[in-house]
Amino acid sequence: MKISDLGYDRAFLQLFDGNDFELYDHQRMAIEQLRKGRNVVVSVPTAAGKTLIAYAAIYETFQRNLKSIYIVPLRSLAMEKFSELSRLRDLGLKVKMSIGDYDDSPDFIRRYDAVILTSEKADSLLHHDPYMLNDVGLLVIDEIHTIGDESRGPTLETVTSIARYVNPDVRILALSATVSNAMELANWLNASLIRSDFRPVPLKTGILYRDQLYLDGKKRSGVSINQIIRETVDDQGQVLMFVSSRKKAEDTARDLAQIFDKASDLRISSDETSVYDDMLNEILPKGVAFHHAGLSNDQRSFIEKEFRNRKIKVIVATPTLAAGVNLPARLVIVRDITRWGSDGISYLTNMEIKQMIGRAGRPGYDKYGIGLIYVSSSSSYEAAKDYLSTDPEPVVSYLGNDAKVRFNTLATISMGLARSPADIMKFYETTLFFSQNGKDLLEEKISSSIRFLEGNGFIKQSPDLRTTQLGKITSDLYIDPESALRMIDFFDGPSDIDHALYYISLCREIVPFNIKDDYSAMEFLDDIGLIDGDIDAAKTAMVLRDWISEASYKFLYERYGIAPGDMQARISMADWLSYSLAKLSSIYKPETRRMLEILNLRIKEGIREDILQLVLIPGIGRVRARRLYDAGLRSIEDVASASPDRVKAIYGFSDTLANAVIRRARSIASKEVR
Repeated sequence: MKISDLGYDRAFLQLFDGNDFELYDHQRMAIEQLRKGRNVVVSVPTAAGKTLIAYAAIYETFQRNLKSIYIVPLRSLAMEKFSELSRLRDLGLKVKMSIGDYDDSPDFIRRYDAVILTSEKADSLLHHDPYMLNDVGLLVIDEIHTIGDESRGPTLETVTSIARYVNPDVRILALSATVSNAMELANWLNASLIRSDFRPVPLKTGILYRDQLYLDGKKRSGVSINQIIRETVDDQGQVLMFVSSRKKAEDTARDLAQIFDKASDLRISSDETSVYDDMLNEILPKGVAFHHAGLSNDQRSFIEKEFRNRKIKVIVATPTLAAGVNLPARLVIVRDITRWGSDGISYLTNMEIKQMIGRAGRPGYDKYGIGLIYVSSSSSYEAAKDYLSTDPEPVVSYLGNDAKVRFNTLATISMGLARSPADIMKFYETTLFFSQNGKDLLEEKISSSIRFLEGNGFIKQSPDLRTTQLGKITSDLYIDPESALRMIDFFDGPSDIDHALYYISLCREIVPFNIKDDYSAMEFLDDIGLIDGDIDAAKTAMVLRDWISEASYKFLYERYGIAPGDMQARISMADWLSYSLAKLSSIYKPETRRMLEILNLRIKEGIREDILQLVLIPGIGRVRARRLYDAGLRSIEDVASASPDRVKAIYGFSDTLANAVIRRARSIASKEVR
C-alpha cells in the first residue's frame, strides 16, 4: 500500500515532498486499526516512521470535525513536533503549540484542529476544565514509555487516564520505543498492539573493548575511539558520543577537536555571554561541540540546529540528549555505562542504552547506523553484551508516589470528577498503576491524602467532598498542596522581597542549588529573622536575589558554580511559584499583591524594578533594556518617540532592530492612550 492508496487529498502527499512511497507494514496496520475505531499502541525503533501514522490519524480526525491533542514529555520535543505538524496547515488544519504558563484557560483549544502540549501543560489545562476533551477525537501520546520515568512519568499517566475517564470515546494513539511489556501497555489502554523491529536505516551494534572492536560478527584489533570517529567524519558521517558527566563532555569534546582541522568559522554569540560561549567557540570551528543540561536553551538550540545542518560533525553529550530531541548520527558511541548519583555509582538502564544507540543511522544520509558501547574491563564487557542482547526494562508506573496521589486527589475533587473516596478510586482504576498494583495499596494512599487535604483546609466534606477556596486555587495553579502551605506562611510575616524569595525557595518544586557557602546562607537567614530556617532554601533565595539584581550568567557561574541551563530551569519554576504566591495573596493578604506581581516579572526577566516597562517591548530582554535605560530611554514613551538614529547608536541595536523596537513601542503606547 502506498500513501496515495490511503484515499486522502493529493495535498497530503506534499507532507512528504510529493513522494508516494510504500507504507511500512507497521504503518499500514496501525492506520487500519485506527480506522476500525481502535486505540493503538505502536512500539517500534527510533526513526521508523511513527510521524506518518500521527499525520494520518490527525488528518482523519480533522475530516470527522474533531480535534487532536498531541502530548509529549519534554518542551524540546514539543517544539520539534510543532515544526513537523505545522505542515498540516497546508491541508487546512489550524495547528497550535502551548507549553507555557500553567494557569491558562483551555478555551483556546476550541479554535484549533491539532494542539501540541507537554504532559504538564495538558494536565494543568485539565485542572481548569477536564471537559475540554469532549471535542477531542484523538489523543496522541508520544514517547509513552516515559511513563516509566520516576519524575515525568506520573504526569503523562495522569493525562492519559483523565482522558479515558472523561471521554471514553476518545481514540488513543500511543507511540513507544521498543519495550518488553508493550502488550501490558496495550491491555491497559484497551488497544491493538503494533510491534516491529524494522528500521529504515539498518543498525549494526557492537562493543569496543579497549582496542578490540567487535562489530557485525567480526573482530578488529588496534582500534581507538578517536580513530573510529575520524574515519566516520572523513566518510561524511556524523557522530554522537555519550559520557557520564558534564565535565567529561566538555573535556572529551576539547580532546576530540584536536584530531580535526578547522572546517568553518562557526561561532556562537548572544547578548548575554556565558563561560560556555568561550568554551564552545574554541571547538566549533573544528566541527565539534558538547551538549548537556548546563547549557542555556539558546546554546543547546544552536548546537542542535548546526548538527542538523551538518556543520557540527561530532557532539559529546550527557544521556539527557538521548531522551530529548531527535538527533540521529551515523555513529553513536556510549562511552560510559555508569553514572554518579545520590547513591553512588550505578549502571545505566537498558532503556537508556537503547535510546542512545537507537540514534544511530540518519535517514536520507546513511545506509546504516553503528551503535557501539565502549568498555575497559571484563566485567563491563559482560554488561555491554547484556545490554545488546536483552530487551529494555518493563515500563512501571510511579503514580503511587504519596505526593502525586495527594496532588491528584485534590485535582479530581477540584475538577468535579470525584465527590467521594469511591469516585477517586474509580478514576484510579483507569491508571496503569492500578492495573499493576491493584486496589489495596491505593485505598490507604487515597484515605491518607483526604485526611491531609481536609486537615489543612484544602477540602471539606459536607457531606460530599468539595474544595475550599484554597483548594481550588491550589489545584488551578498546578502547585503541590505542601508548597501552597509553605507559601501561605509568608503572609504571617514581613511582606518584603527577601522573605518572598525565601518562601518560594522552600517549595518542593524547586530543586535546591548545590552551593557550598553555608556561611552566607546563615547570614541571609539572620538578616530576615529566620536563623533556624532552611539552609538550602536560603541559598536558592540568595541566588534569586542576585538574579533580580541583574547578575549575569557569567557572574552566577563564577560566584556559585551555577550553569546557565540550571539557572534557567530554576528561574522558570521560581517564575511560576512567584506568580502563584501573588495569586494566593488575594486570599490572605491582598495589600501585598502588587508587590508580588512586580517581583514575579522581575524573576521572569532577571531585572531591577527601574526597567520593568522596557522589557514589555517585544524583542527586548534584560540586556537590551538596560542599554536603552542607560542611554536615557527609560520608558515605553521614550522609545516610541526616539529617532532610529538614536536607538541604533546604542550597542547591539542594528538598523532593523532599532526600527522594529520603535515600531513596537509606538504600538504599545497607542494602545495605552486608547
